[in-house]
Amino acid sequence: MTDTQTHDQRVGELVRPPARRVLWFAAGATALLLAADLGTRAYNHYDSIPTVRRLVNVDVEANLATWWNSTLLLAVAGVALIAALLSGRDARPGRLSWLGLAAATALLSIDETVSLHERLGEVGRSWKDWAGGALPTHAWVLPGALLAAAGTVCAVLWARKLPRDLRNGVLGALGVYLGGALVTEAFNGWALENGYSVVLMLGTLVEEGLEMSGCIVALAVLSRYVIFERDPASGRAAVRLRGDQAPAGPRTSGVPERP
Repeated sequence: MTDTQTHDQRVGELVRPPARRVLWFAAGATALLLAADLGTRAYNHYDSIPTVRRLVNVDVEANLATWWNSTLLLAVAGVALIAALLSGRDARPGRLSWLGLAAATALLSIDETVSLHERLGEVGRSWKDWAGGALPTHAWVLPGALLAAAGTVCAVLWARKLPRDLRNGVLGALGVYLGGALVTEAFNGWALENGYSVVLMLGTLVEEGLEMSGCIVALAVLSRYVIFERDPASGRAAVRLRGDQAPAGPRTSGVPERP
């Protein structure tokens, strides 16, 4: 076997199961958490379980559901930070772009924990009073929509520097996330204002499910750019950006050794 053949074989043997296993775990944990919310909600009508109910209630803050959503966002920020550290001077997107993505998702993670977006309610109410009209949903939705629009424009401009498959994936993940965090949330505000409790309950599950799913899609897409690998021969782990040279491991000469 020649040096080139040996090298190609070893590169072909490089596997990436850790990222895949983590993604499957994240998807399973998300589905389990949403099912737990629905199950405890139904059981709570027959036998009150306030402590357990609050722990998995996706409609309240400071519980397991909030922590998990925040963790998923922080994971996206972590992968973006790794991409920034591995990016060279001529990389596209550049290091600053990845740092911007990491900062934005880290801010969203903080928002999940301390509800920064609800502070925008004061701005929304002041706009409503100035316009003299009524707002049929949460007060923060209007200023939040403007911020989301600005962020989407920045994301589209940033994603133009990615390969097409990654660009479509990242923008798709953003669309899924905003579909929950903004569109479904606005609908839920309308349901709350009009007293549609069942619609609000189902809408809340959809909202949180879309937000978590958007994070998982983003992680799946970014794992195709920030590649975690393990060489089965040496057992060593490595991380690189797509397009960079894969670790080749020790080469052999292809010539049998003399006894």
